[in-house]
Amino acid sequence: MVKAYLRFEGDQAIGVVTSRECNVALDRTGRIALTGCVEAIGVWNLRQGSQTRSLTTARSSERVTRLCLKESGDKPVCAVGYADGAVRLWNFENGSVVQTFQGHRSAVSCLAFDRAGHLLASGSNDTDIVIWDLVAESGVARLKGHVDQVTAVIFWESKTNHTEDRLISSSKDRLIRIWSLGMQLCVQAVAEHPVEVWSLALNENQTRLVAGSGDKFLRVWSLDEAVAGVTAQVGAGAEEGERPPLATFIGAVPRADGQGSALSLLFVRPKSLGFEVLLCQGAGRSLEVFRCFEDTEVRRRQKRRKRRVTAKQLIKSGKEQVGGTEGAAAAGEAADEGGDEGAHAADELTALQTHKCSAKAVSMAWCDSTETVLLGLNNNVLESVKLLPAKEDDAASGGPSLQIQPSVSLELAGHRTGVRALAVATDDSVVMSTSAESVKIWSASTGRCVRTMPSGYGLCGFFVAGNEHVLIGTKEGKLELYDIQLGELAQSLDAHTGSVYGVAEHPEHQGFASCSADKTLRFFEFTFAKGTTESRVSFAEVADRATELPDEVLSVTYSQNGKWIAVALLNHTIQLLFADSLKFYLSLYGHRLPVMSIDFSSDSQMMASGSSDKSVKLWSTQFGNALRSLRAHEESVMQVRFLPGTHYLVTTGRDREVKLWDCDTYELITSLTGHASEVLALALSQDAAFMVTAGSDKQIRFWRRSEEQLFLSEERAKELEEKFEQEVEREDVQAPAGGEAVVLRASRRTVESVRTTERLVEVLDEAEAMDEQLTEAEGADAQMTFVHGQGARHPCARVIAYVNTLTANNIYEVLLCLPYSHATKLLRFISRFFEAVSALPGGHGAAARAKALSAAAALETPCQAALITAYVHHNQLAATASARPLLLRLRNQMRELLQAEKDRIGISMAGLSHLQRLMKRTSVSMISGEVPKKPAAKGKATPSKGKGSGGEGNKKQKR
Repeated sequence: MVKAYLRFEGDQAIGVVTSRECNVALDRTGRIALTGCVEAIGVWNLRQGSQTRSLTTARSSERVTRLCLKESGDKPVCAVGYADGAVRLWNFENGSVVQTFQGHRSAVSCLAFDRAGHLLASGSNDTDIVIWDLVAESGVARLKGHVDQVTAVIFWESKTNHTEDRLISSSKDRLIRIWSLGMQLCVQAVAEHPVEVWSLALNENQTRLVAGSGDKFLRVWSLDEAVAGVTAQVGAGAEEGERPPLATFIGAVPRADGQGSALSLLFVRPKSLGFEVLLCQGAGRSLEVFRCFEDTEVRRRQKRRKRRVTAKQLIKSGKEQVGGTEGAAAAGEAADEGGDEGAHAADELTALQTHKCSAKAVSMAWCDSTETVLLGLNNNVLESVKLLPAKEDDAASGGPSLQIQPSVSLELAGHRTGVRALAVATDDSVVMSTSAESVKIWSASTGRCVRTMPSGYGLCGFFVAGNEHVLIGTKEGKLELYDIQLGELAQSLDAHTGSVYGVAEHPEHQGFASCSADKTLRFFEFTFAKGTTESRVSFAEVADRATELPDEVLSVTYSQNGKWIAVALLNHTIQLLFADSLKFYLSLYGHRLPVMSIDFSSDSQMMASGSSDKSVKLWSTQFGNALRSLRAHEESVMQVRFLPGTHYLVTTGRDREVKLWDCDTYELITSLTGHASEVLALALSQDAAFMVTAGSDKQIRFWRRSEEQLFLSEERAKELEEKFEQEVEREDVQAPAGGEAVVLRASRRTVESVRTTERLVEVLDEAEAMDEQLTEAEGADAQMTFVHGQGARHPCARVIAYVNTLTANNIYEVLLCLPYSHATKLLRFISRFFEAVSALPGGHGAAARAKALSAAAALETPCQAALITAYVHHNQLAATASARPLLLRLRNQMRELLQAEKDRIGISMAGLSHLQRLMKRTSVSMISGEVPKKPAAKGKATPSKGKGSGGEGNKKQKR
């Protein structure tokens, strides 16, 4: 009988406020912040300081690398880029995916919407830029030209109708490129930077472009929209020297307090200030604010600079007459200082204020309604500041006209550094986590942080009996006892002179043992004192029980029966001692590198050890023999734990995986992935209903046991299929000759598109077999019966129904993988469908109109499929004589049907325009108080204007 296991599935992931790899975003109200939380998008309420929603897909486990909010439109939409190159549009209010685009081969590094919200530009580490049409739900163009990671994209939109929109991009290849979206070409490449370019910003009038790079300067260009029309007319065939430049360099502005690269730039205009400012967020801890001067002030500063330069030249010329060579050198220096009579960056931008963050900043976001800057820090903290006008006293004294006031800080929902240890309470209600700065208590059911206690650098710990206290061992060699209810340190003891690497509670919960880098093993006892209002717990070292060991002790654990205590040493060996007398029992050796973790099974018959040599060894506690050595991970094994009551072993490693093993059969059960960095901590519930893992990514993940059964054969087949899917997504397949448009397509091949193509092939084969059976049974007249008789059961209808399931985003990739033999089958079925639609009755009845409308609704996707198939297989179709009649027939049918559909749409639009005019006229009459006159009915006499009813009727009509 095949052995079955219960599957562990990922449940909730907590502890991450904002990832280092992703930026932050603010909605229009300034109340909701969006951050990247490894593979999920965290939606945070800044006023409440809590997470309201976590957005993640069921099948995607890739990290979130970029966020961009859509400013226009009624629905709250956010574009999210992932590490696998996918771009998804989320409605972050209801948590639904609006659209999904696949166009990049590596992580998405930048995103940008145009002003209308119809286009989305995405840049990636694969050096490509893809333009997506959100209305058509498909890719528009792929722009190639950069040779390194694309760091920023921004739309430069035209304010007039005679010029087209453009896109500006920057890259780590030190170039800034300006692209024409109409021609899909680079119209200007700017090479002014000696180092990588990290950020771009356009001012409100879109006349100045500012770029931030790896040095301490902001470079400014003047953009001339009038030149854009000339450039578009010149076209791509002209020489570079014949084109007038779109961007003209006007100078560089130094960053006085700038630290590191300028990662984010943003032009904003706070209403309280009354002028435009430039926000610059560097890789350090500083947020710099630059003031942007208006045109009048710029001209005034230019005149002042010219007068200053002229005065210096006069002074230097006088010295030149007296001093000769020395005066000439000084005059040349003055001319170099400010001889340019045109625009200069120093005249338009000046440093205004600098704000120091509590840690290094990673990204920045701005909310115009609250005039708030949200900063994502690299220590898992969100920090917001407000830009306010300076006080009158400061402004009068000549100080800066701006003050930066700290607003909200969101930090309690996660650790500042990586999580080093985990523990689960005996009642499975709460979970403890330790890091370099604090101990946190989390609710196991809701995932909320219920207590935060500042501490030393915790490396290990556990819950004391009663679940009201926790004990941790620190890197400083201390043992610290914390009271959870009071949230404070209850006792601290300098137990060791080196780091405490492990603490193990006695099976009877009366004491514990600690091991350290000082080569000692020490034992302690708990003292429980019950008071009138609360119970007090303390611990003290047991006298004359400290044991010296030959090397540093990395891990310690008790057997479940309390008979042995095992210690793992730095010299690659494991020693088993009798717990009562501490006499030597066994020495286990076999690892080639230090053992990081050890654990006993529940029956104390087996022990597991995980080492830095990437292996897990299973030992018998009776004779000390090695039962089996397992190649467990691709990197060092950090933790090993037996599931309670079983011989199932859970292991974690630096390869970011969690694995479950059957130690009776020595087989891998399953691998759990989801962490973004090495997994350093592991804890299990008392009944093995869930397990908790954490690591350097500051994320705490819960894995819960489900009722779904798992079979090893199916799991191995699934792993093999995943390997094949990775080969499917490779893009190193050589493109066909002359297929430049295919190479530069916006979308890319994915596993889903290949599966859809395979299903389309199956549908075509089944339809062909059914068609042959129908032809033999009913003759040639069966080709038209599906419209009236068989309907959707006809093979042609089945093919068209499946073609209509293809979306605009994946139809190109699906048909691109379709073999030529099946492509001709598809074209024949589409031709027969068009012939059947043309044969629909042309009456004016309700049934005829319904059939016409249903056929027209299914017309767009088959037409698109026919065009794409003919384009992809153009060479084969052109060389095949039998395909020419099919293509001619398709051309005639499509022209006729599309022209009829165009006429129908035109008639509908004309009727709607007439209704709109009538409604507009009626609304104007109702607003002005006039009742529109009804035309007189035919055959009725017009009432006279004499006395009686006629006059009264006229008066009523006037009223």
